[in-house]
Amino acid sequence: MKSARPTEAKTSALEPGLDSITARLQPGEIVAALDYPESERPLFWSAIASIRDDLPCVRPFWRTISEQHVDGIRTRQKFFKICPCEKGLVDPTLAGLIVLAAVCAVMLAGVLA
Repeated sequence: MKSARPTEAKTSALEPGLDSITARLQPGEIVAALDYPESERPLFWSAIASIRDDLPCVRPFWRTISEQHVDGIRTRQKFFKICPCEKGLVDPTLAGLIVLAAVCAVMLAGVLA
């Protein structure tokens, strides 16, 4: 007779994966599925999906881990890291300096005209 306990065990086994991966990502470390044993990789992929839902600044990127030039084979792996600045965002200090420069240019043009 099957019970609901194995399902509960799976979700409780997933929680340490979330915590350990999040703890590794916080100081800027890069994580990948190959860092974990093959039996734990499905848990890694479900944990990283949950982490990316909670932290949109966790970004994937691909890196070549092996190349064989004679055979023409390149092995690439998907890594994950926290990117502090998302694409499309402007640094507030830079934006302020640009506005200040524009205001100064307008004032100088008014004085010289």
